[in-house]
Amino acid sequence: MISYRYHLVSLIAVFLGIALGVVIGTSALNGAVVGDLRSQVSDLKKNDSALAAQNQVLRARSANADVLAQTYGAKIASGSLAKTPVVLLGAPGAPKGMLDTVADQVEAAGGSVASRLQLSKDFSDPRRANDIRSLATSGLHPIGLQLPTTDDAGALAGALLGYVLLGHGQSTDLAQVIAGFGTLNMVKNAGKTPAAGKLLLLVAPGALPKDSDAGRMLLTFTTQLGAPTGGPTVVVGDPAADTAGGLVALVRQDETASKAVSSVDDANSPLGALTVVLTGAETLAGRKGHYGVGADNDGLLPGAGS
Repeated sequence: MISYRYHLVSLIAVFLGIALGVVIGTSALNGAVVGDLRSQVSDLKKNDSALAAQNQVLRARSANADVLAQTYGAKIASGSLAKTPVVLLGAPGAPKGMLDTVADQVEAAGGSVASRLQLSKDFSDPRRANDIRSLATSGLHPIGLQLPTTDDAGALAGALLGYVLLGHGQSTDLAQVIAGFGTLNMVKNAGKTPAAGKLLLLVAPGALPKDSDAGRMLLTFTTQLGAPTGGPTVVVGDPAADTAGGLVALVRQDETASKAVSSVDDANSPLGALTVVLTGAETLAGRKGHYGVGADNDGLLPGAGS
């Protein structure tokens, strides 16, 4: 007859066997896993070293390119914007230093800054969209301007400002439109008395939150600047503007916008600043392009392959 003690001893033996199997199996598995992890870490260290070396080479090349641009940029750019009046427009949050650099490059290329304007944060605030709609459809509307069939505030603002800043309409339209946006605290004149130009350089802010209302508004605004109601337009930014919700990235990722305007994503560097005026000249000639060091570009600068 099988006793209770026999059952107890049998159960204990079974559990001890299971525990021993788990320990032995785990030890074997751990050995394999640890070995695999060590191999992966070794590979990652090698890859990291290779990437670090590659990055060092690229930095050196970039530094050399900047030295070249600083030394010969004025000669390379000379005459590329000869006698061309240029409108310099800062998007909300655009860095003043970049606006200054671009202005200097325009003059070095033989052009002139016809207007230098700065858009305020109110301009891209969705709570102020109705103010823009009212302004665009009011008696301020220039004769001859065909507004896009939309209630999108960015598109309406782009049509209105692009029309007057790029020389369309009557001679008095420009001052009236700028004054209208000025009363809304959306546009500030940062230079001499504004005049119309043949080329518009829109200086973008840096990074913007992904899917932000401001980014969407600035995208439709920018697209409309390059539409038939506007004219040749280049979006100018730094590498941060070509990330996430940045304006340069949004333009390049949008099929309509990327065909309407050109862009430069490294205008914070000497080579990028030179690229801005070369891109401006290409855009004036009817050739759109997207240049710099970021994603979705057509090359480092006009004439240089990806």
